[in-house]
Amino acid sequence: MTCGTRSADSTSNRCQNVTIHNVSTIKLTKSLNARASADDDRKDTDLSSQAEVDTVEEAESSEAPAAREGSGSPGTEAAEQDLKQDSDGDEETSQDQEGDTDSATVKGDGSEEASDIGPHDASGTEADVLVLAAAPGRDGAEAPEILLEGLEPPSSTALKGLDIDALVALLPALGFSGAQDSVVRLPSSSVTAQGYQGPSTILVIGVGTGWADTDPLAVTTDDEAALGYDQTGLLRRAAGCATRALAGTDSAVLALPTLSEEQVAAVAHGAALGAYSWSATKNEDRPGQETISKKTSPLKSISIVSPLADTPEGQEALTGALVLAQATALTRDLVNEPPNRLTPEVFAERARAAGQEAGIRVEIWDAPALVEQGFGGILGVAQGSVHPARLVRLEWSPVHAAEAAGGRTSSQAEGDGAAGRPKHVALIGKGITFDSGGLSLKPASSMPEMKSDMAGAATVLGAIITAARLALPIRVTAWLALAENMPGADAQRPSDVITMFDGTTVEVTNTDAEGRLVMADALARAVTEEPDAVLDVATLTGAQIVALGDHVAAVMGTPDLREEVVAAAQRAGESFWPMPLPAHLRATLDSPFADLRNTKVGSRAGGMLSAGLFLREFVGRRPWAHLDIAGPAYNDSSPWGLTPTGGTGMGVSTLVELLRSLSAEVSILS
Repeated sequence: MTCGTRSADSTSNRCQNVTIHNVSTIKLTKSLNARASADDDRKDTDLSSQAEVDTVEEAESSEAPAAREGSGSPGTEAAEQDLKQDSDGDEETSQDQEGDTDSATVKGDGSEEASDIGPHDASGTEADVLVLAAAPGRDGAEAPEILLEGLEPPSSTALKGLDIDALVALLPALGFSGAQDSVVRLPSSSVTAQGYQGPSTILVIGVGTGWADTDPLAVTTDDEAALGYDQTGLLRRAAGCATRALAGTDSAVLALPTLSEEQVAAVAHGAALGAYSWSATKNEDRPGQETISKKTSPLKSISIVSPLADTPEGQEALTGALVLAQATALTRDLVNEPPNRLTPEVFAERARAAGQEAGIRVEIWDAPALVEQGFGGILGVAQGSVHPARLVRLEWSPVHAAEAAGGRTSSQAEGDGAAGRPKHVALIGKGITFDSGGLSLKPASSMPEMKSDMAGAATVLGAIITAARLALPIRVTAWLALAENMPGADAQRPSDVITMFDGTTVEVTNTDAEGRLVMADALARAVTEEPDAVLDVATLTGAQIVALGDHVAAVMGTPDLREEVVAAAQRAGESFWPMPLPAHLRATLDSPFADLRNTKVGSRAGGMLSAGLFLREFVGRRPWAHLDIAGPAYNDSSPWGLTPTGGTGMGVSTLVELLRSLSAEVSILS
């Protein structure tokens, strides 16, 4: 076992080749322009500096962007000619903006992809695009409703010179109704009066019928709100969809409803994740790739118009949103990494670097240590691979942080008694860096996305990093169970019997039910520290996808904690649904040769639930929840909302929100 810690003034190696965040700047402003003037910039807050993110901005090009859309004549005809619309939100809409739009992508090691990065100096430079949101018209109205909460006088003068009535009248002619994820672009000259000084292009993003609870035609049900699509969730999705559609654009100003801290955080969080881009394995230096790179590079500068721009509450919400977005982007990066580049050893070292950078204590069990301490589940799964397994433990504690900063000593903290100590939550993540199924080999069609079978570990890593950077008043331990499941010469066989960390014997009836084996070992080890609550996160079963589809995750466990997870997910804008653990299914895990078997061969009935029941055997009687994110963790189809193709980062926001609620003075752990 190796271990490492970082003091307050030490340095650490950053994760190599991992894009942490693609947006150079996200800030709040009361101005219509993202970078309108020097005076406005003094009022704006660059979130990146508050969030301790290494950010730089590309020096402004002296060449003016071509094809500025403000030169057209007013009216429907001019707008239709410049229309860029996609009702599904999947088409690229970057062709409206030309010029130098290469990404100033921020790497985890603080390096930039572009060589001409320099200090920001853009006085008098306007944003390229103004983003507005719209919902379908109420009472059957054909024209959509522009969402102007907090944007109209006297609350704001941000839209001065913009003729909202003309815009509303024009949108139906362009085929735009405000449906969710629908996007339309038009030149601002078609809907502005003399004196307008904002961006030359307007992008309108649809939020869908769920915005208006009173809309009699709304198809959004209470279930949709429970899955994270209340008004705040819709704003988050709309902001992400808009910034994703603006790939290839330099800057945008988002004029969306941001009357509360929750709305500010949702818009900022969605905007940052919508601008995410994975390019670590693309060779964009090849001849002929420059144009493609420009059209697909993520939006670099985002300004959010809000009446809370000058308030501490608004800035705090903004800072927290970017910290969360940064950790979610790290999770996405790890999931997207090819399995030949992210072996268990490499994953462990990246977790060490990321954890130590955030001030988190890190321990790593290598293969000899796993053998010595009897982690039979992790070792059994890994024995068919040339890449040895790892178990990583990360710990965030406000007590440790206070000690590092020169606060109370450990003995003083312990002397306060149990009532004075922070609650302790253990997070366990499945980290199968590639899952071939072992000797129970998967079909070829299922193989490509099996690099994502480590998403649970990446999710809990992102959650604990966020907890540390936000200094949440709760102790968190995160356990990453890392292995590669391969059909090598020494691979685990069906009918093998292995001994888990806690002494439980398990008959392996299916080597493709490997995730529960590594998770059981990590769970058994985690509960020896007597945490107040335990949660595990895993891309565990295909049965989860069969039951709930690709967008909704499942949560099982003790009822109180299970419902708390669901409530946290709703607040975080993520989709989790509670599932039972029926007692009668426990018998399917009985084995004549061992204490348990890992699955019942030949039966697919309740597969997701029986997997949860297997994990429950290693938790004891403490509060516990099992999050199966098999479907939502990886998107193998077209992007939607703020969700890209590839790793989604699903679950990070829910875990962070849950940690917030569990750290409160009054919680289910009180």
